[in-house]
Amino acid sequence: MGIGPAGLALGLALALLPAPRARAAPDYAEHVVALSITAQGWDARRPWAKLPPAPLVASAVVVEGPLLLTRAQMVADATLIEVEKRGSAQLSAARVVHVDPEVDLALLAVDLPGFFDDLEPVAIAEGAPIEGSVESVRWEKRQLEVSTSRVSRIEVRASRYGTLDHAFLLLRSDLESGGWAEPVFRRGRLIGLTTSQQQQHASAIPAEILAAYVKAARAPERYGGFASLGIVWQNNRDEALAKYLGWSGAPRGVLLRDVRPESTADGVLAPRDILLELDGHPIDAIGNYRHPRYGRLGLAHLPLDGHRPGDVLRARVWRDAREVEVELTLRRYAAEARRIPWRRENLAPAYLVAGGLVFRELDGDYLRAWGPNWSGLAPGELVFRYHLDAHSQKRPGERVVILSQVLADAYNIGYHDVGELCVREVNGRRIDSIAALAEAFQQPEGDYHTVVFDPNGVRSQIVLDAALFEPASQRIARAYGVPAPARLAPEPSGLARAVPAPVSLAPPADPR
Repeated sequence: MGIGPAGLALGLALALLPAPRARAAPDYAEHVVALSITAQGWDARRPWAKLPPAPLVASAVVVEGPLLLTRAQMVADATLIEVEKRGSAQLSAARVVHVDPEVDLALLAVDLPGFFDDLEPVAIAEGAPIEGSVESVRWEKRQLEVSTSRVSRIEVRASRYGTLDHAFLLLRSDLESGGWAEPVFRRGRLIGLTTSQQQQHASAIPAEILAAYVKAARAPERYGGFASLGIVWQNNRDEALAKYLGWSGAPRGVLLRDVRPESTADGVLAPRDILLELDGHPIDAIGNYRHPRYGRLGLAHLPLDGHRPGDVLRARVWRDAREVEVELTLRRYAAEARRIPWRRENLAPAYLVAGGLVFRELDGDYLRAWGPNWSGLAPGELVFRYHLDAHSQKRPGERVVILSQVLADAYNIGYHDVGELCVREVNGRRIDSIAALAEAFQQPEGDYHTVVFDPNGVRSQIVLDAALFEPASQRIARAYGVPAPARLAPEPSGLARAVPAPVSLAPPADPR
């Protein structure tokens, strides 16, 4: 059969229609820059000294401001930050203007006039995709590298470098050796910023958190950070335990084991409560709720799910064999509220060197000196104390003080191999800070200074001659190159001196 006149006319009309326009490929070069960073942290064993400077290369993405968004860990302890754009060999100095280590994000400014003229702020997606392909982008040897990644799932987990549990975007990436704050895109919109990568499996902070951070940091009011519940819980699948607490039927909700001081839950929730519902979301027996976009997620993400500090969430708990409704006012659980802080970058550590005994506060930076597997390699006493007492602060500034080592001298002979022990008392005074330690050494017990340790399998106490204490301390400090005998409290160091506290980045109001 031939084509009739009508069919021929239709074919000619279709041929004359303009061809569909191909979607323009995103110009990632106008959004993504490379960072060259020199960082210099403090020596865990010699807290009066710094480690050798170390270089690292990371990525950042342009956001409204214009500013550069990257991870807080990338600029921790930085002494120099330089930015390279569009593959140019020219480097421009950048400075940290805002940082939130709790969520591992930071904003940088570049003061060079015209730096942002050929760059554009990225559009941040409303949410992360739950499947499909995405693109991870970075500059590699001044070439823009765009690698296809695939979404695996959304999962609530603990941040490796921050301290908040929140949703992460998990990817299977073709990018080699990623995890250095590479931005991840879907259809030209930012959907994540990578935080780690092992082989081809990468994790990224998702779009919702990136957008909330940038918005909060640039808001006119003071930055409030991100909220967390501050609870420790266990699965509630033990029917016998549920019945023991007065519950009938199949267990649901999670059983609270502890409530952290100064957290959202402090004074509202209590150990042995069963948390049944939060913010209108039922909690199952393994701690999940149903997110409208991502499906089952861990309950730790709820305080961040469209909320900010100050918001009030309703909760239903099982307490004293009956169901009770309570209200939780969301609060940021600050690092200062921890007895053993996990991260203290940009802070010179507090310490005291007395009689050749080197004391310092126990923190995550000290434990991480044993490497990524610190929990298996660091002294068991210190690992145990971290897991037991990290959140047990009873008053502001309370810390765990340790004797890290002894600088050998005739004055302290017999104690040369003592170290890595938690200090309980000095001269009969309870020790909960370096400042308290320094004060205690001002008041010997008669003719002696006595240092008593928490129970351990090595040594219970040290006794030093008080009359020889001061001259010996000075002699030992000179011999070992200790420039100052003490730093009584952590002090800002490096680029942190320019950022004393999170502040608003909003432009000033027009005086007219």
